[in-house]
Amino acid sequence: MPRLFTVIILLLAGTPAQAEVTCAQLVAISQKTVSLRDQGMSLPTVLAEIDTEEMKRRFTPTELDFIRLLIRESFIGGYSPYDVSEACEDGRLAIPVRRTGEGK
Repeated sequence: MPRLFTVIILLLAGTPAQAEVTCAQLVAISQKTVSLRDQGMSLPTVLAEIDTEEMKRRFTPTELDFIRLLIRESFIGGYSPYDVSEACEDGRLAIPVRRTGEGK
């Protein structure tokens, strides 16, 4: 069974180590979270997938907190992948924006 971490890393392939989170990545994370939930994976297990050194190098603590929140909300059905897509495209999803010099 593919792991969420693998999905996130594959989405980041070809992007700089300091790349910000994109709408496409957030939708994919939401989709994978729902898929893993439906396959019987627990929320703590899904969340543990992003607590790696690689993720900590790629994202700021604020971005990781946002990804964790997205995973929780997607897992419990608070936001579907469609909801994430719509909110992101409409600018209603508060994606953390890095301030100058805040890179990893």
